[in-house]
Amino acid sequence: MTVVFTILIIVVAVAVIAFAANALRSAGQTVERSVASTSPVPKRPMPIVSEFHVRGDTATTLFAVPLGDAEPGQHLIDLLCASAVEYIRDQANEGLPLDGVRHIEVSAMRGSESAVLCTVDLPNPGVLPDRDDTVLVEPLHDPIAAVHAVVTDATVSSPSDGMASLGALAELIELSGPTEAHLRSIGVNTDEMSLNDLVLGLLRVSGYDVHLGRSGFSESLGGKADTYGLIRNGQQTLLVILPHAHGSHPELEDTVLARFAVEVAQSDPSQAILVTDKYSPYSMYEREKRDKRCVFITRERLQAFVDSFGLT
Repeated sequence: MTVVFTILIIVVAVAVIAFAANALRSAGQTVERSVASTSPVPKRPMPIVSEFHVRGDTATTLFAVPLGDAEPGQHLIDLLCASAVEYIRDQANEGLPLDGVRHIEVSAMRGSESAVLCTVDLPNPGVLPDRDDTVLVEPLHDPIAAVHAVVTDATVSSPSDGMASLGALAELIELSGPTEAHLRSIGVNTDEMSLNDLVLGLLRVSGYDVHLGRSGFSESLGGKADTYGLIRNGQQTLLVILPHAHGSHPELEDTVLARFAVEVAQSDPSQAILVTDKYSPYSMYEREKRDKRCVFITRERLQAFVDSFGLT
């Protein structure tokens, strides 16, 4: 009986040791996979797929991306092709069979109709090409940090007489090919974009987590402004967007600057940005000197603001 009991104890001990070793090995593999799959660079938001199907040797991906009237640029085509590959890769990881698939047809929207942009040929049937990080991964630099350089550029900060008429935003801002491509990829029609479309689009494609902020500031301006909170790499930023209302005074009022200063003092963010397509008042520059956290992106600075994101 003693011998049997001893053998039983040994068997149980071996089983416990084996179980523990296997658990540790599995945990290590899980951590390893997690570390390997986490990119040190945040990825830009992916274009929305409105339709997908596989017929014969072709997988068709239709993106809800507005093309506008002009021919799409090569940057937009490259971005949507790369996004289509990654969308199908996700589908394959969830069990979609790719046996026999040789091509990916990529389309987007021209008005209410779809338009074929390109066809991606797979290197081998059912084998997807490598991820194209040249168009899918955001820049390593912090775009908002670059925004602070805008206020030191005298060429974009000359005071206005406040009497010039204001034209459409799309006529004021010149977008590079990559910038326009990334904005369109998330649904921004750059031919008809509003100030909010432009600003929030640039932030989203640059890896910022954008969420609605406190409504108090907007209410203090009669509901004309929108307040947002931005988070990137743990840093919090207050963002206020104040579009020019047709028929109103084209220069930013000093009362707005005063209320903005109060909002910054109350919320105490790491940095605070007010973006408007109105012209600059002289008092704006004194307020920027007074509180280095505050940056005012007015009409004279909008182009430099767009360029500071350095989208490629």
